[in-house]
Amino acid sequence: MEAPALVSSRRCSWCGTLNSQTDIVCSKCGAVFSSIQAVVIPASETAVAVSNHSEITNNSDQDAVLAVVDSSMFDKISNEAMKGLGFGPTFVSGYSVALIVAGCLSVFILISLAGAVVDISLIQVLAKPPSLRTNPAGVNDSQILALIIRFLLTGVVLLTAVFFLIWIYRVHKNLKVFGATELKYSPGWAVAWFFVPLLNIFRPYQVIAEIWKASAKGARREIGANWKFEHIPAYFGLWWGLWLLSGLLDSFSAFMILGGGLANQQLVASRYRLVYDAVSITCAVLAIVVVLRITARQETTNRANGY
Repeated sequence: MEAPALVSSRRCSWCGTLNSQTDIVCSKCGAVFSSIQAVVIPASETAVAVSNHSEITNNSDQDAVLAVVDSSMFDKISNEAMKGLGFGPTFVSGYSVALIVAGCLSVFILISLAGAVVDISLIQVLAKPPSLRTNPAGVNDSQILALIIRFLLTGVVLLTAVFFLIWIYRVHKNLKVFGATELKYSPGWAVAWFFVPLLNIFRPYQVIAEIWKASAKGARREIGANWKFEHIPAYFGLWWGLWLLSGLLDSFSAFMILGGGLANQQLVASRYRLVYDAVSITCAVLAIVVVLRITARQETTNRANGY
């Protein structure tokens, strides 16, 4: 009895199933094969002897295939084949949206600086006894100007929030393109967690951390979801902590403004607004850094992976 000359097979890089050489797509998951994935194995590697050739199993075939071609090559070939046919995730740059977010935050910073100047002038006037105030009408004008600035800031914050959430959805959706596995959140939930009471205190930060980690160039390494071990910059946590603190200060100062007309109460409210201005400006600067750094990280990873 003569041993067969050749034994051939295709390993699916998505699910690991061994398929026949004649298969065009994986019989289990439907992934499209590239022509390079048709691996031919010499009979000497698959048959030990003519008498026990019938005992050759699929496991021996799989080991031979893995010894010839690295699985990471299959990942790239299958991904490129799927994208070439118009299937699978594609990278969408978040750079333009990131610039809009950074622009809105820059406007917020400028308006906040103007608000801080008004608050300082109000504090200086309100700290004096009423008998020593040389321009009582100027106090009312400054208070009106402070309210106008607060309304402008509210509009800018809402506009920034819209584009920031668009940016979150886009950059999180790119994580699948980079080959990141075992993601805890989906693009939709990455946005939705900002609106869930109580959980929005910490979930959005975890989403940002996941985006940063999974955007690393090593996200598609063959050993698994090792992107989880990527380091998170310290200023990410500082930014989120300042964001929570600024929200608390803003709510309290608004309550003070609307809650009374006494000079002492207005003085306290102005002081709280000044602290809020300092915290929110620092938070906005860090937010710009976070958005631009994550976007740049994804652009670098996209070029490195050859997408």
